[in-house]
Amino acid sequence: MSETASKPVPPDPGFDAPPTDAERTGRTVRAHLALFTVALVLPALLFTAFMLGQFAATERKRLESEASDIAHTVAVAVDRDLTGLFASLDVLSTSAHLQNGDFAGFYNQAAELLRRQGIVTLLTDTTGQQLVNLRLPWGSPLPKTHVNWDVPALTPGRPVVTDLIVGQVTGIQQFLAVASVDRNGAPAYYLLFSVPVERLQRIIREAEIPPSYTVSIVDRKGLIMARSTRAEEFVGRPATDDLQRNTAGRQGTWSGSTIDGTPVFGAYARSSLSDFRVAAGIRFSDLKTPLWRSLGLFGLLFSALVALSLLLALVVGKRITEPMRSLAAQAARLGRGAPVTPLSSGLAEADAVSRELAAASASLREREADLREANNEIQRFAYIVSHDLRSPLVNIMGFTTELETLRQDVFERVQELRAAVGAPETAKDGELDRDFTEAIGFIKASISKMDRLINAILRLSREGRRDFRPERVDMEALVASIQASLAHQADRAGATVTAGRLPALISDRLALEQIFSNLVDNALKYLRAGVPGRIEISGRANGAMVVYEVRDNGRGIDPNDVGRVFDLFRRSGVQDRPGEGIGLAHVRTLVRRLGGTIGLTSVLGRGSTFTVSLPRRWIGEKQGKAA
Repeated sequence: MSETASKPVPPDPGFDAPPTDAERTGRTVRAHLALFTVALVLPALLFTAFMLGQFAATERKRLESEASDIAHTVAVAVDRDLTGLFASLDVLSTSAHLQNGDFAGFYNQAAELLRRQGIVTLLTDTTGQQLVNLRLPWGSPLPKTHVNWDVPALTPGRPVVTDLIVGQVTGIQQFLAVASVDRNGAPAYYLLFSVPVERLQRIIREAEIPPSYTVSIVDRKGLIMARSTRAEEFVGRPATDDLQRNTAGRQGTWSGSTIDGTPVFGAYARSSLSDFRVAAGIRFSDLKTPLWRSLGLFGLLFSALVALSLLLALVVGKRITEPMRSLAAQAARLGRGAPVTPLSSGLAEADAVSRELAAASASLREREADLREANNEIQRFAYIVSHDLRSPLVNIMGFTTELETLRQDVFERVQELRAAVGAPETAKDGELDRDFTEAIGFIKASISKMDRLINAILRLSREGRRDFRPERVDMEALVASIQASLAHQADRAGATVTAGRLPALISDRLALEQIFSNLVDNALKYLRAGVPGRIEISGRANGAMVVYEVRDNGRGIDPNDVGRVFDLFRRSGVQDRPGEGIGLAHVRTLVRRLGGTIGLTSVLGRGSTFTVSLPRRWIGEKQGKAA
């Protein structure tokens, strides 16, 4: 063994590290509690999401319905205003001044109407020539009106309105309300009210349209006559194609965009007196506001519930996991042979398990003490027996030597007597000499075997009394030194010994060297004839234990002998190799003293695998006793 391999190494704090991901086999208690809480909250969240979705859908329908109501309300307001205009037209058309042809008197009467109601009156003949225009002083030259209206629709008591026009005199945007003035059953004049679009703007303002809606009044040709927003920019311009295309009925809805490009959901209604269309559009972004509001509320509620569930999982989980960790620590102490005291965690189940662990610890320590005392007694007995056996064995060996000397004296005396009496030597004399020699040989062989067995017992006894010292052992370096020490034996047997990655551990270095040296040496002894030997040493971590395997392709062991090869002085198979049957018994004793176990799997004629499980951190026997 190299000098570096034999130096003690301080314990590695990694031996107390938490289990790796590969060693974890399930979720933590806190994770289960979090999942359980989420499972309880999830139905409530789903129901809340459904209700919020229903609320959003209802709110959207309400806004859509509100758009229809706004369009209808403004259309009714337009009709109500036109009804007033038409009533004024009807009253003024019956003026006596018109019937008498007194245009100056009619001018003064119309001027009074302008002063009271702000209505500008025009009078034309059937050719369109203006006869009275309140926008010009009486007597001023008057132009001819070039505005066309639906003359067949003009019947007594049924005025009509024009589409949007620009005044010839003022240049302002307006529309005309026209009534026929009949004389002798035929139209004699046309009475017109010049109505500025501001009158329609006032109707929209008085409707108190919510900011999220855009309301427009569109004439029969599709020109915008009034608008709730940016009227000065868009009045007089054609409405969008989708509005004109989708508002052919008396009322309804459509999806499109405003003239300024804003996507809207629109509703429309027609004025029954003018056939003007009133369109009310709500922005899609505002239409989706209830949905986004619902999603925001749901997100806040979801986040709050998840945070609450995680908080509960942390709080409740801590009340559970802390006792669990304490139980795990107690189990580790129990595995190391250290004393365990009962917990008082407040968690009844954990405290009950802790009490059982404490009771098991006390029982195990009692049994351990009994076993240790019994083992010490066996070792003392083995020492005494082997010492006492050696005394008679020495005597037997001495008397056997004396028998050999006596044999020579006896046969010489017999020869002398034969010579004295003159008796010839017979065949029985030679046979007696051979039997005597063979018997002494058997006695010597038995003495030699007994001596080896006594020495083996003494060696086991001394090994059992040796104090183990835990230290950090680099198993790869230790196995490499074993390979080097057995290299000559392996070469002579035509075998290879290989080792993979071997986890380090804290244990007794000399005991580990004896364990693996015996196992490799045993594998080299019992190779199959004619088959290149292959011995592999591997290792892996398994929680608080490390597992090493020594695998060979040798003779294998009969299934009937697998359970007995670890017994003292027991051997399996053909006994063509030197040995006393104490190697595996010694290995098992060392493994047990190190707090581990050893097992064997074998197939006759195929090979064997010895599995050694040892604690990753063995605290030592003295520490265990002191604890």
